[in-house]
Amino acid sequence: MAAKKPKLRSRQPKPRSRQPKPHSGQIDQLRATILGLRDKLEQEARQRKLHMGLAKASKDARTKIAQQVEVLKKRGESLAKQLREVIAEGEKKQKKVRDEAIAKVAELRKELGLKTAELKRKSAELSKLAVESAERARAIITEPPETPGGANPPAEPAAPQTPQPPES
Repeated sequence: MAAKKPKLRSRQPKPRSRQPKPHSGQIDQLRATILGLRDKLEQEARQRKLHMGLAKASKDARTKIAQQVEVLKKRGESLAKQLREVIAEGEKKQKKVRDEAIAKVAELRKELGLKTAELKRKSAELSKLAVESAERARAIITEPPETPGGANPPAEPAAPQTPQPPES
């Protein structure tokens, strides 16, 4: 037969109301500290969640702005290229027009030189004709009046010179 183990008497806890409350002020203080720490922890968790949301929104905004900057940069490069092409084309047109203007001025100067030379020639011719006309007029004025008997033979008139048409 097996030996019986002696039964141990189990202690039953005494109801708390009967026990004196040792250190009850300290327990209340610890509870208050726990509640305060729990509130702080919850508040920090809310703030961390808020900060993480703000950080994500900031990162997304930064990414969108970077994309927009890249698009604007490409557009700016395209516009700069177009502007350079338009300026180059404008400069070519300006040079062409300038060269044409220089050629036209040279042509007009040549024509002016020819017309000036022609004008000088005609002016000299008119001057010569004026001198001849003045000499004839002087000869007529200084010539004695004709007598009715024909004592003075009439002078031979000079061959009239007709002006030549201008050369073109």
